Amino acid sequence: MLKRFAIHPIALFKISLALLAFVLQPIAANACTSFVLSTVDNIKMYGRTMEFGKQIPTKIGLIPRGYKFQSQINDEAGHSWTGKIAVIGASIFDSPALVDGMNEYGLSGGALYFPGSAAYKNPSDDEAQRAKEINQVDFLVWMLSTFKTVEEIKVNLDQVTLVGTFYESMDEIPPLHYTLHDAAGFSIVIEPINGELKVYDNPYTVLTNSPDFEWHVQNIRNYLFLSPFNIGSTEIMGQELTPFGQGSGLLGIPGDPTPPSRFIRALGLISTIDAAELNKNRLVTMEHVLNNFDIPKGFVRPAISPVEQEQEANDYTQWSTIADIENRKYFIKTYENPTLHGVSFEDFDVTGSQIQFVNLPSPKPTQPLLPPMQ
Repeated sequence: MLKRFAIHPIALFKISLALLAFVLQPIAANACTSFVLSTVDNIKMYGRTMEFGKQIPTKIGLIPRGYKFQSQINDEAGHSWTGKIAVIGASIFDSPALVDGMNEYGLSGGALYFPGSAAYKNPSDDEAQRAKEINQVDFLVWMLSTFKTVEEIKVNLDQVTLVGTFYESMDEIPPLHYTLHDAAGFSIVIEPINGELKVYDNPYTVLTNSPDFEWHVQNIRNYLFLSPFNIGSTEIMGQELTPFGQGSGLLGIPGDPTPPSRFIRALGLISTIDAAELNKNRLVTMEHVLNNFDIPKGFVRPAISPVEQEQEANDYTQWSTIADIENRKYFIKTYENPTLHGVSFEDFDVTGSQIQFVNLPSPKPTQPLLPPMQ
């Protein structure tokens, strides 16, 4: 026989808060979202958001062909190479390290946080082996400055050995995985799993954070019932019932900021976008999709005591980027200034030898919407 239990309203309130805290519980920088939109004539637009608790100093890096890179493996020199292809991207800590970017052939991609899942190969003590080793923060710019397509990346990954190294500027060994997209429409995901690189073709183009990409692909099966089409009326026990309003076909699409939910939400958005609208204004449509993943300060907080929370920064969307792969133009907007600013390869000398840095757009001055009343 089932027993009925009465729950005091205060206890129920506490349980509700606990469940909410569980849903919103983050892992630092665990909210990056990336995807590609394609127009009816196969023009590609790549976009991503970047979330982190602590402010990550970011500038636009303009890296010419012929730039000489040197990857550091802890305190030792690792792989060095000369870039063959010019790159524009989001540079962190005034360095050539890019966490997002696009090259002059349209190859675009980003490094996204992969906590609890990334497992790198350890650095070698052998000097000859170390010459092939590249750290996880330099790995993306190596690919963007060297290759034109994702297929070239796939067949040349054995040129370097990806190892996990301590990154002093972030005071950690950053756990990362990578998403790459080329102008022909091919996409891959690269993940360091158990010391080996796993490479996956990605027909969905979406990537968020942990768990691993294979898990996210299997999780899609839990949402096969979703549809952009509204549900019609239904008769139950002789009574005709209709939905409350619009969007009934998407009832059940996850709206929380966890990586699995964002993966499904991004996939739902990009797979149902009106292609005719996308063709009219690709940039505007990309912004509308990106805005679904914008996290304001305070919405995602560390699972720590209230006193510690006052000392810890909360995850928020520090910036978002869009790469117009067709026109080779790279756009960025920040938390403080949500207006897109674009940079193209025509804006710098792609044959030079020095990297150039461009500050992110400063906060927009606040203007009154209406003139003062007379």
